[in-house]
Amino acid sequence: MIEGKAGPKLISLIGLVLIGLMAGSLLTAGLLFLNGSSFESIVQGSSSGLSGYPPATIRLMLLIQHLTMFILPAAIFGYIWYRNDFLKGFDLSRVPGAYLVLLGGAFLFVSLPLVNLALLLNEQFELPAWAISFESEANQTLEQILQMDNAGTFLVNLGLIAFLPAIGEELIFRGIVQKYAGKLVRNKTLGIWIAALLFSLIHFQFEGFLPRMVLGAILGYLYVWTGTLWVPIFAHFINNGIQVSTLYFTGIDLAQVERAKETPDLTWWMVIGSIILMFGIYVLIKNQAKKWHHV
Repeated sequence: MIEGKAGPKLISLIGLVLIGLMAGSLLTAGLLFLNGSSFESIVQGSSSGLSGYPPATIRLMLLIQHLTMFILPAAIFGYIWYRNDFLKGFDLSRVPGAYLVLLGGAFLFVSLPLVNLALLLNEQFELPAWAISFESEANQTLEQILQMDNAGTFLVNLGLIAFLPAIGEELIFRGIVQKYAGKLVRNKTLGIWIAALLFSLIHFQFEGFLPRMVLGAILGYLYVWTGTLWVPIFAHFINNGIQVSTLYFTGIDLAQVERAKETPDLTWWMVIGSIILMFGIYVLIKNQAKKWHHV
């Protein structure tokens, strides 16, 4: 069943994600109701965002969201379509060597100037009022949960912002959407960008729409080049984990960062250097992946 038609697989994924979205909403509402929130306040909170709740409650709601929208739909999808070949179906049956995994992380790191270039392009578009409101709400929510005053909170955030998204989002967007969208349109490259587009859209953060789409495409290319989902999972985890760790270990006030946020400095030589380094690491990845697949 692994090599079955792409259309039914994508349709089933849409159904599973929608069911997960509804289940997550019900679970979250039930949790808030048990904690003393009224029906009116739950409805009002759903329309105005999460920032009005305590950080611990926000983290719990985000955990439910990750599990119901990404982890569980991917797991059920794997059970339906792959059964005993679950790991093989998601290209997780073989764990690559540390060198190949590190090359994937290095490729993502040296591509950051191109991601910043996408951010500069994104800033040229004037966002509608509703998108700006969405962005402001998302920033306020992040400010609340990223205030980390102890190691326990840091580890919780590392799991919630780096580990779970790296697993769930890569299973959904690269392991399913990219693979079967590429088969449906009979073009792997187009499949990469379809998945990257949806990956960015689902975050509903429009000030970072283009850079997040570029990041999604980079993760998609790493998947295609290596033939294993472990590499983009690791790269995704490192990308998010470094950001959380930097905030914790440096003690930076995220609220001040948001208020003073400016366009990142970017020069032509950074972009050229990034492209050269990306090509060099790409060659190393292809050579190492070829050796690994022949072992």
